[in-house]
Amino acid sequence: MPSTYVLKNPPIDQNRLQKICKKIIDESNEDRKLALETHRFFRQMLAENPQDASAKSLLVDCLKLAQTSKSSTLKVVDLLIKLEINQGRGSNKADTDSLYSQLDNLT
Repeated sequence: MPSTYVLKNPPIDQNRLQKICKKIIDESNEDRKLALETHRFFRQMLAENPQDASAKSLLVDCLKLAQTSKSSTLKVVDLLIKLEINQGRGSNKADTDSLYSQLDNLT
């Protein structure tokens, strides 16, 4: 009769989560930098030709992308803080499950 395999360590431990979060934050910062750079480009295009409707539309899209990347960074930091609080309290299973589901919803 086969036995049930029980993991000795959790598949996603605190160090792995921190590495994932750091990668998300780094990518988010790079996205924000590129979006703001592109925003400056389209703003310069609008200075030369104020009637360019496509440049206006793309200018707004760049600002939305910059704001979204900032929001992603804030969500990751919030999740890391919650993780630290849960680890300090000796978190129960319900809190841990909600934390992992929040991390899944971030991507």
